[in-house]
Amino acid sequence: MDSDYGIPRELSDLQKLRAQYKPELPPCLQGTTVRVELSDATIAADPMGAHTISRSFPHTYGQPLAHFLRPTAQVPDAQIITDHPAIRVGLVFCGRQSPGGHNVIWGLYDAIKSHNAKSTLLGFLGGSEGLFAQKTLEITDDVLATYKNQGGYDLLGRTKDQIRTTEQVNAAMAACKALKLDGLVVVGGVTSNTDAAYLAETFAEAKCTTKVVGVPVTLNGDLKNKFVETNVGFDTICKVNSQLISNVCTDALSAEKYYYFIRLMGRKASHVALECTLQSHPNMVILGEEVAASKLTLFDITKQICDAVQARSEQDKYHGVILLPEGLIESIPEVYALLKEIHVLLRQGVSADNIFSQLSPWASALFEFLPPFIRKQLLLYPESDDSAQLSQIETEKLLAHLVEEEMNKRLKEGTYKGKKFNGICHFFGYQARGSLPSKFDCDYAYVLGYICYHILAAGLNGYMATVTNLKNPLNKWRCGAAPITAMLTVKRYGRGPGAAYLGKPALHPATVDLKGKSYELLRQNATKFLLDDVYRNPGPLQFDGPGADSKAVTLCVEDQDYMGRIKQLQEYLDKVRNIVKPGCSQDVLKAALSAMSSVTDILSVISSPSNSGSTPF
Repeated sequence: MDSDYGIPRELSDLQKLRAQYKPELPPCLQGTTVRVELSDATIAADPMGAHTISRSFPHTYGQPLAHFLRPTAQVPDAQIITDHPAIRVGLVFCGRQSPGGHNVIWGLYDAIKSHNAKSTLLGFLGGSEGLFAQKTLEITDDVLATYKNQGGYDLLGRTKDQIRTTEQVNAAMAACKALKLDGLVVVGGVTSNTDAAYLAETFAEAKCTTKVVGVPVTLNGDLKNKFVETNVGFDTICKVNSQLISNVCTDALSAEKYYYFIRLMGRKASHVALECTLQSHPNMVILGEEVAASKLTLFDITKQICDAVQARSEQDKYHGVILLPEGLIESIPEVYALLKEIHVLLRQGVSADNIFSQLSPWASALFEFLPPFIRKQLLLYPESDDSAQLSQIETEKLLAHLVEEEMNKRLKEGTYKGKKFNGICHFFGYQARGSLPSKFDCDYAYVLGYICYHILAAGLNGYMATVTNLKNPLNKWRCGAAPITAMLTVKRYGRGPGAAYLGKPALHPATVDLKGKSYELLRQNATKFLLDDVYRNPGPLQFDGPGADSKAVTLCVEDQDYMGRIKQLQEYLDKVRNIVKPGCSQDVLKAALSAMSSVTDILSVISSPSNSGSTPF
């Protein structure tokens, strides 16, 4: 074992108290019997890409949904597993650290030990690099003692976030075989779980007995689909950031002379910015999805903010708070096109010093227009997925600079008669990432870890642990598993020279739904937020008492529980089969045929590829 990993932490009094908290289990996970119901075979989330996905995953495509049942459930076809031989399971952190990750380990450990005390859980040290090098730490009660309900990933650590190349996949398979693993649990976001899907397929094809299970853990909140309502870490990140934002709002209201521009983490999607806005009520938020949908230019965004500043000045208000997602910069069409040119040149080996001379005329004009500090940041080498280094690009400073210039211009021209504009900039990123996890994330992560054992006990491969009905109390959570292949989509066109998954099935980041209930709630309150200073301070993270059981606004307002509805549909279909049997009356048969004809006609239209929704870019 590397001396840096798994060593006991020195805990504060609060951390010690948190370490003593034991998450509860939903009824369907309690006891030592695994009850699993396998429903109908799944289909691709992307109907137009179904052929490509099924061809790429011949061994793991079309697997059924798995529902884990309460002991009292009366389901004749359920598989009841009472024999639990000792198993060996490995776990690897592949995504960026997210509050609650340690509880996935704890939940899995408790599950395998409660079903067979001789089972073994191995953590790979240093992320996927540790997996390839077969560097492990055996998880024990003593090792876990100071990591329960604690933030970070420092129990095991992480390095590279991918298991993608042939060499990497072969190294992962060799490690699983050498360590005689029955299961490999991959903890991470969209990239990591895409890799888990390919790993599961490769293992199945090679007849490797190790089953691969994915867990949705990412602070960005962008691993969302009908099976996954939210991600471990998102609740904590938004609560911590919302408190910081609220503190700034109070400061702005007190001083009455500053505009705060706050950039938030979240990569390309704006889920964190939207949730923090609904929790803390700043004056403005500019979502990347809005900008992309309306094709707003840098000038449009600047004007939008300046008009807001001017409207507030007419109410004698010279302060405000504006939230910006870190992915906003890539949503601005002309800036994205500039980044595209820069990235092509950088990948061709052109040095940053020589980029400017090789840009197209319009790109060089935009580049020259931008402030020097932004030019330098745009020249940073792109990430592996060809996106810019979003956390390093100070979009908040760029917009504050442009707004100040425009307001000074309006002041000089006499079209603005208020006080001088003063902007202050912040980036709230790493401050929240290492936080103690919220009660919700502690519970959610622990339950997901526990589900991983149930998935392995049922012999399933290429599945993601899922919990739905999350907005309700824990005893009503629905626990199950969905094939990762059912969540994949295929990009048929892409932005940027190197969309790594263009034409290749992958989990793609879910963006904010501009037709969804969360966004509708924002729009309903946008004018009030802008002009009335209805700042709301949720306060620091609460582990007990008022606020301890609060959940993300976006989780609570959306109408989800897909797994529950699938289960309900199955129950209705079973009732129809029981009622309409050979020997039933003509009236019953006619009514059933008429109803079924109408239903199938409607569903055929709705589910046709042309009506199946847009494909992610």
